[in-house]
Amino acid sequence: MKDFLASDASGIVVVALLPADIQRHLGAKTTRVFLSSETRDSHKKHRWTAEAFARLQSILDQGEVREDRERHVIVAHHDSAWWCAVIKVTVDRREVYLQSLRRSNNDQIANIRMRGILVRHGC
Repeated sequence: MKDFLASDASGIVVVALLPADIQRHLGAKTTRVFLSSETRDSHKKHRWTAEAFARLQSILDQGEVREDRERHVIVAHHDSAWWCAVIKVTVDRREVYLQSLRRSNNDQIANIRMRGILVRHGC
């Protein structure tokens, strides 16, 4: 992961496995969550690290899931700090992509909870 984040190479990498409940909600035909080089490159400002991505699976497995917009969900999880991941399924439902992974705060979480439709309570 560290090499992909630091590189200029194009392509995609698997960054997590999609929990069954999120897969069902999105109607996804896969359990793999991909990160594309385009998203990596457009999110340089976040200074993503391999350590942040090491948290992603537990965020998806344990976090509160809310439908954000069509084919998107936000997953928020508190693990010494709030973390949010946004994932999106493609129109044909064959691929799921990570759109965002970032630390968050109580105000941002409150905003997400006001606008999103609850899919799963967090653990």
